[in-house]
Amino acid sequence: MTAQHLPADDAFFAEWAAKAPGQRRSLGRARAVGAELGTWDGTPPVLAVVGSKGKGTTAIHAAAALSAALLPRGAAGAPRRARVGLVTSPGLRVNRERMRFDGAAISPGEYDAEAARLDAARGVVVPDGSGYLSPTGAYTITGAAWAARRGADALVLEEGLGGRSDEVSLFDARVVAVTKVFYEHGDVLGPTLDDVARDLLGVVGHGTRTIVTVEQDPDVTALVEETAAKFDMELVTVGAGSVSCAPAGLPPLTRLNATAGEAAARSLAAGLGWSLGDADVAAALRTVRVPGRMSRLPTPGGPVMLDGAISPEGVRATVAAWRAWRAELGYDTADLGTVVASFPDTKDAEACFAELRDFSRVIPSRADDYLSFARSEALHGDVLPAREALSRGLADGACLVVGTQSFLAIALDVLDVPTTRAYEPLDG
Repeated sequence: MTAQHLPADDAFFAEWAAKAPGQRRSLGRARAVGAELGTWDGTPPVLAVVGSKGKGTTAIHAAAALSAALLPRGAAGAPRRARVGLVTSPGLRVNRERMRFDGAAISPGEYDAEAARLDAARGVVVPDGSGYLSPTGAYTITGAAWAARRGADALVLEEGLGGRSDEVSLFDARVVAVTKVFYEHGDVLGPTLDDVARDLLGVVGHGTRTIVTVEQDPDVTALVEETAAKFDMELVTVGAGSVSCAPAGLPPLTRLNATAGEAAARSLAAGLGWSLGDADVAAALRTVRVPGRMSRLPTPGGPVMLDGAISPEGVRATVAAWRAWRAELGYDTADLGTVVASFPDTKDAEACFAELRDFSRVIPSRADDYLSFARSEALHGDVLPAREALSRGLADGACLVVGTQSFLAIALDVLDVPTTRAYEPLDG
């Protein structure tokens, strides 16, 4: 959920909102509706991003790096920069931010038009009982068709939920970037970490040339290596010490994911014969803005950091980044001050809150009324609506804000953080 509802959102959520109890999303329906939209009519080369944490950061940096590429000189004359379509999930302040072209979110008018196209396509394709078109699937197939019509030379797609079970698997990705994988969404992806990893790696196919992965746990590493060997493809592993054009001042986890995106972009560009110079990549990556991913906001009341960590490992990394920033600014690092946190019962709330033990004030919050926060209540008392919790936390000055994307969307709205543009394309 985003902080603001747009009327055109209804087209993308319609089948999910009307689904019968127990009904599941259908990739077959997504393929059929996409065919009516023209999603696979001249699809540009695809770079897919899957994983459990950091996908948005990786996808945006991959798109930004690709936008710096120079295509070979053609009959028309001088080389030109690549045009890049980007579909991410979820949106930030508004859902139209899920669909971008050269870093800019689709305009309100175009968004309304694409919603109308989707409604028309859904009306033509008669449901076959296989399931519903999921919201993430609707954005993926619509965003891909829109970007192709605008003349995208490459398409970066972030999975919404899973790999093989997600609509991104309907595309024949040339490069697949894999961010950190941990156990989540067991009800959809399977009961073990092995099942989760195998589902995510299900986007890899015969058309894939390269897998780019961050350093993983041993079991996940073995599966990544097994997948690469099965399809006889290149495997690139990115670690904290990997050479990168990403800004050196990024928090470590953010920079790792940015480096993975850059490496994936370089692999795709090389395979397409595009030129991608270090200076241009560095210039492009300096323009990236990923609000809500360990983002630092020096507000008038004091420093605020926002991050979408929803696992103990992720929260631990966020707290470490907050502690380091406080040290840079001369704040106490033994007592970390105030944190506003939103961890529903669908997450490991106890373990996430345990990582916040060094904060003198913990304000639990909720952003989604349909989710339970019983564990948060048991640990910290009343769970406040997001805007009220944020008002109290921000009144303390320095404050960490951490939790689900729905919660961060409201925080970004409260703080009026610009989210329309993810990066600036280079001139020329």
